[in-house]
Amino acid sequence: MGFLSKAQDNKTSAFKEYYPISVRPELSVGLGNNPYEQILLEAKPTVYYGIYNDLRSALNKDTITNGDAIYLAFQPEFRIYNEESKPVKTPSYKLLIGWQKIIKTDNDNFLTAAIESGHYSNGQSRSAFSTEFEDNSEESRALYDTFTDDTDLAALLNRQTGNFSTNLTRVSFNYRLNTFDAQNVPEQIHSITATYQLYHNKFLGVAGFGGYNPEDIDIYGRHRIELGYEYTGYFKDIRYVLSELAMYHFGSHPSSVPFRSESRFMIYPFSNDFGFMAQLSVGRDDYNYRFLDDFTRFSVGITWDWFTPFVIKPTKQQMPDQPELKQG
Repeated sequence: MGFLSKAQDNKTSAFKEYYPISVRPELSVGLGNNPYEQILLEAKPTVYYGIYNDLRSALNKDTITNGDAIYLAFQPEFRIYNEESKPVKTPSYKLLIGWQKIIKTDNDNFLTAAIESGHYSNGQSRSAFSTEFEDNSEESRALYDTFTDDTDLAALLNRQTGNFSTNLTRVSFNYRLNTFDAQNVPEQIHSITATYQLYHNKFLGVAGFGGYNPEDIDIYGRHRIELGYEYTGYFKDIRYVLSELAMYHFGSHPSSVPFRSESRFMIYPFSNDFGFMAQLSVGRDDYNYRFLDDFTRFSVGITWDWFTPFVIKPTKQQMPDQPELKQG
């Protein structure tokens, strides 16, 4: 695992900092679709723009030290379907402002808290349930009056130009339990993350733009919780990751399944952040207004890792005893 120690010596840019709570970029193909569309390709070219980040230097102190990161996270998502689509129909865009604080414990484990807030939309302008009307128009609002708890909203969805827009805030906590070898290179990492996500109308809670209309929020609900577990291990110099992420939404329309599960395997066979992934997703779709869809999908593809394990200095409590020098 010598490549990890070499990676520590390389200078990092604002695009390649360390974020314990993050979303990996990926590109994938797969099997499994909703009844209305056939997905050919999915892309998530996530980018983190660091404003301030001393997480890595804090983790390399010999004493228990706090670290902070302030950043912008751009998390677009695109799907190409097996149909004519110019441009890519109803893409997803998330732009978040984030802050993370990390604490290295006296056992060299990591505790991280994060708060992220921003905008989530798909850049469309028509009614979510009609291609004829503008979103938020009187004609569009009148459509909602016809919906009942028994209405199958997925069958009515405007999948070409339907608008989806909201602001959101996420609060997350992550704990990483680390095991190191004699050179202080990570051998095993157990990572647990809990997140609460709130959809709200005002941007950053104060600015009156980019929010939802009242009819929409009654359909997709205001609250979501997430619980994730991730195991990182090594086979010789090859890093691999097993993870499970479970999400549950509160207050959405009865025709929308509230639960989603993502089970993933990733392997990084080279001495860099590039890897391959396989994922099985079950339940509610997590793609703007496609939350009304419920299906199982297996996908494979490529991914990049924003938080590659690296060598850290042990705390003073972890320093090995030095042998006494013999007198000559």
